[in-house]
Amino acid sequence: MAMHLVFFHRGCPGQFGPVIQFLLKHYDDVKISFFSEFKHQKIPKKVQHYPFQLLVPQQFSETSFFFSRNFELDSRSILAIYEAVEKAGLEAPDVFIGHVGFGNLLFLHSEYPQVKTVGYFEILYNPFELDKFQRPEFPAPKHNILRIPLRNAIQMLELEYCDKCYSPTYYQRSTYPEAYQNKLAVLFDGVDTKLYRPGKIQAKSELKPTWPPHAKVVTYVARGLESFRGFDIFMEVAHRVSKKHPDVHFVIVGEPLTHYGTEGFHIGEQTFKEYVLKRHRYDLNRFHFLNWISESVLADLYRLSDCHFYWTIPYTLSWSFFQSMSTGAILMGSQTAPVEEVLKHGENGLLVEPYNIDSQVEQMLEILREPQKYNPLRKAARETILQNYSFEVCLPRLAEFYLK
Repeated sequence: MAMHLVFFHRGCPGQFGPVIQFLLKHYDDVKISFFSEFKHQKIPKKVQHYPFQLLVPQQFSETSFFFSRNFELDSRSILAIYEAVEKAGLEAPDVFIGHVGFGNLLFLHSEYPQVKTVGYFEILYNPFELDKFQRPEFPAPKHNILRIPLRNAIQMLELEYCDKCYSPTYYQRSTYPEAYQNKLAVLFDGVDTKLYRPGKIQAKSELKPTWPPHAKVVTYVARGLESFRGFDIFMEVAHRVSKKHPDVHFVIVGEPLTHYGTEGFHIGEQTFKEYVLKRHRYDLNRFHFLNWISESVLADLYRLSDCHFYWTIPYTLSWSFFQSMSTGAILMGSQTAPVEEVLKHGENGLLVEPYNIDSQVEQMLEILREPQKYNPLRKAARETILQNYSFEVCLPRLAEFYLK
């Protein structure tokens, strides 16, 4: 009889897409179902998708209790999933697998005690280490800080109830209470190293450069142009570099949105991008904003990159961090705990003090002036991903974790 794995996420397939493809390809005796609010990618025909909706709108009225808003939203998701599973009448589920940060499994533990539960634990906010979870220039309002334990409540319950738990990196695991860390395996999702690989840009590429063909290119990629990912830091460094290096162009990928962080309480502008662009008279002919692009175009951009700038507060690592290394870019990253877990200074990349703008400028200029000196980092970065973070390494481990 086929083993029935049931996945849960707000968006289908989320980070579970590659491992689902791997399971279907390598295991004949696996059946897969997926519950989500929406689909943001196509999923294999062999996967049975069950959409669900929160039972009330996600918007909150002015009278909603501020401190329990996140807890309430998670509770709505938990109940919606429970009712969707009941309605689906699943045939002999064996394993429930869910991203617990969105409120997924909680009501299923007691209703389906015979079903093993596997929780994906991304990160836990720590109210006792706020200096690590926010930009000091843009502190969170006091009430946002006070409600952090309530935001963590669902994850803490899932830590107790899930049969098996895992986090993608050791840093992310370290954000959870020490008493539970032995219960959390460290299993990364994997990088598509066949897509993100070194090479030349093909004539049929969808990437259409708006910069001169022989210009030096510095890249910056983030889901949102926000403070958590150091968009303002990058622009400050780039502005100074542009004055000292006349042939460099800066290519920025990301939407003008804030997904994380609380800069919106401080900046007085509609977007952080607008706020940052008003700080200097940038030579905008040399700054190219691509908003959001496909993965194939992104891979080509990394191939053109002479220096990839990556900055983050201590938080989850962006996909751009791993993708750029896999493509063999020279990565210049902020010296924070999650970055240091992967990036070793002078070996597979370069670490810079997060708030030392002068040293970042000098390091970027040196990379641009002496590229041959840093080219060995490209091969080492690629090798780091191949050996530790590739699909070939990560997906078999994940599949085994789910199935055993």
